[in-house]
Amino acid sequence: MLREHWVTQNKLKLDLGEHVLSALLDEEVYEVLLNPDGKLWVDGYRGKRRYGSMAASAAQNLINTIASVSNETVTHRNPSFSGELWIEMEGEFKLFRFQAFIPPVVAYPAFAIRKRAGRTIALEQFVRDEILNPLQGKIIKDFVERRKSIIVIGGTQSGKTTLCNAILDCVAKVHPDDRVVLIEDTQELQCNVEDCVALRSSPLRSMNDLIFDSMRMRPDRIVIGEVRGKEAYSLIKAWNTGHPGGISTLHANSTLSGLLRLEQLILEAGVPALPEAVAEAVNLLVFIQKTNKAKKGRQVTDMLELKGYDKTHGYLTAAPA
Repeated sequence: MLREHWVTQNKLKLDLGEHVLSALLDEEVYEVLLNPDGKLWVDGYRGKRRYGSMAASAAQNLINTIASVSNETVTHRNPSFSGELWIEMEGEFKLFRFQAFIPPVVAYPAFAIRKRAGRTIALEQFVRDEILNPLQGKIIKDFVERRKSIIVIGGTQSGKTTLCNAILDCVAKVHPDDRVVLIEDTQELQCNVEDCVALRSSPLRSMNDLIFDSMRMRPDRIVIGEVRGKEAYSLIKAWNTGHPGGISTLHANSTLSGLLRLEQLILEAGVPALPEAVAEAVNLLVFIQKTNKAKKGRQVTDMLELKGYDKTHGYLTAAPA
């Protein structure tokens, strides 16, 4: 077994190559991207930049190796793979999210390797980096202290997970005795609370199943890495039944469009949109976006507090104070 593990790790490192491995070791880099034209890119705290190239044959070998570790194959009939990549580096295993495509959906192999955050960035650092202004940082801490539920909204690579980790760090500081249950499809969240249970979805147990299961684990807070399906309905029910102070992320283009997106996801569960329940469960919406105008390329540009729902006026919102 040990020999098999050693052989697999060596094969993975050989297929990745020293160039890509060095990027994965760089704490300033959080994503390595290969486009079908063979060009490699890295994105990180110093911004996005070209990072050399990789031959199509080398990329195909890498994709095949990573898929085989998960007992899957990538073929013309099954031309995409989404999974996890574990690499032994510097004496410890590091986790990466891996998404790949091969022909016919692309001209030549392409992939994205997403790193799990190497360290938690505190809310105070978000303020120093001008991603949050001082008032926004104070508001988030206040909502955490009062056990209010927070949804971080933004587009792809806007920094939602990193901000979510900062909020979890705040939970650990102001309510260190809370029992937190994390639910994700890929491990990205980091929680410094000592009493923490991390659950991952699988083909056998969906995110929706795990939210239902988690309520039997006696959580104080239920945290969902990302809401993107019918699990939105179970989440709203859980947050409304004695589990306040939850945290989650959501893909949308603004705070208000995030509310509409949440309603759409609830509809996927085959139930009405339930705006009254949403307004009761969700307390603070935080919108973060990529912008070249910001010091770190990302900035929280809007925050809304949900005050309730009225059938005549819709969602009742206010600038949090």
